[in-house]
Amino acid sequence: MKTSLTLAILGAYNMLMGAMMLAAPGAMAMQMIGETSASASPDLLEMATMFHYGLSPALLMIGLICFMIRSCDLETAKKALLGYALGTAVLLGLFFTVFSNSTVMDFSTEMALPDVLAISLALFGYFKGK
Repeated sequence: MKTSLTLAILGAYNMLMGAMMLAAPGAMAMQMIGETSASASPDLLEMATMFHYGLSPALLMIGLICFMIRSCDLETAKKALLGYALGTAVLLGLFFTVFSNSTVMDFSTEMALPDVLAISLALFGYFKGK
């Protein structure tokens, strides 16, 4: 698989997620903590909403960088894909340790599926990159 295609897909995915978080942070916050926690603690819902506002620019930045470097040389592209995979591995580690054990988060394995697919794509692009 061409690294440019891998970087374009990962870039588009991250830009889309960043834009969704910016456009609908309240809805994503509700999904993050669940209706029961939101109704019991409006401040928790507000904090989760602020979290999504803060995370949005970071995802947009990651997406834009991936998308804009898609025409770089193979060695640079592979380094970027490896960096993306390592960062996503840390994220997944947090998902399945901290988030899954939290009483205020309504975390389920399905929530991590897009990131599992993204790390799989990044690793595939890294090892099979042309």
